[in-house]
Amino acid sequence: MDNKMPTNFRMRIAALLACAVALAGNAMAQRTDAGTTVSNTFTLNYEVSGTAQPQIDNTASPTVFTVDRLVDLTITTLDATQNVAPNSTGNTIRYRLTNLGNDNQAYDLSVSTAGSTYTPGSVTITYFIDEDSSGTLNGSESLQTYTSGNPTIDIAPDAEVVVIVSSSVPAGTADGESATLTLVADTLFPVTSVDVTCTPSTCTAGDPVVGDSDGNDLVNAAESVLADGAGVTDSANAGDYSASGVLNVLAPTLAASKTVVVFDTDPGSDAACSALTSAAVGDQYSVPGACVQYVISVANTGNGTASNLSISDRLPGEVRFLKAELDTSSSTGFDDYSGTAGTGPVLTAPSAAEDCDGSSNCLVSLSDAILSPSENGQIRIWALVR
Repeated sequence: MDNKMPTNFRMRIAALLACAVALAGNAMAQRTDAGTTVSNTFTLNYEVSGTAQPQIDNTASPTVFTVDRLVDLTITTLDATQNVAPNSTGNTIRYRLTNLGNDNQAYDLSVSTAGSTYTPGSVTITYFIDEDSSGTLNGSESLQTYTSGNPTIDIAPDAEVVVIVSSSVPAGTADGESATLTLVADTLFPVTSVDVTCTPSTCTAGDPVVGDSDGNDLVNAAESVLADGAGVTDSANAGDYSASGVLNVLAPTLAASKTVVVFDTDPGSDAACSALTSAAVGDQYSVPGACVQYVISVANTGNGTASNLSISDRLPGEVRFLKAELDTSSSTGFDDYSGTAGTGPVLTAPSAAEDCDGSSNCLVSLSDAILSPSENGQIRIWALVR
């Protein structure tokens, strides 16, 4: 006898099993409301010597039980790490809070900064029900301001809430410091419950939901069963959950200097001085008519980019300006700052040779510039001693 199952039959069985699993998953996702009374009856029919006997059933006294309150929630961090700058404000971390229970719930929200190397300032919490699961506020969604110590609005089962924690970085916070912001949500009774057995005396709005501890009562008011997992700072089955995000301070560390080198004691002309790229051989002296080069050098040894960088240098009245150029001893040097219209960096200088008076002319300036980490930017200025 061949015990092998035909291939097409095996495929049908596999499809039926997959369908059954999917249906079981959907059934679990559609959680029955807390407080629902589940009622069921049976009938028993039988015969004696072929003669039907009266039916036995429990229609007059159905078997019933009350669906208890499942308290479950989770929080995920949408912005696990964010880079921030010293003295910056409005730095945000988003979290997604989901009500996995079977009743409306409110939540107490709080933020811990344990483990931080700097103290965030002006910490505020806002939130909205994320109807489209996009993580961003749009459409009919309404941003709510959270007041510490008060409950949120009621959150329905399976609803997702985006919680936004905003803070500032104090001035002077060093490059490499960080703040860990841990959002904690504790489950509270809602203003309006889906549980018809929930009364003000047993489900006071805004009170913490406490798990039942005196055994299961099948037929009376719904009891609270805490089924939440453990977050980063909370224990499982306690009605709360927590998740963390980190703000990393990336700050530039700038060192700036200005030097002068005598290129040639007697270059002979403006053009000859402007063409020099290094000092002539031998001792050179800064006598009237000598060619000198100023170099303003800025180095960034930090982890952050210095943006909207500007430099201003008015030459003294004892020199004659010839030309100015940007240079670098690294790969890029000064680069364009995207926050300003146009293409940078912009070096502004007199358009032609100019005798300086030390107060109203011979201004060399840099704008629309950034200096990235590990970069060095230079301004080179050629001048004659008057």
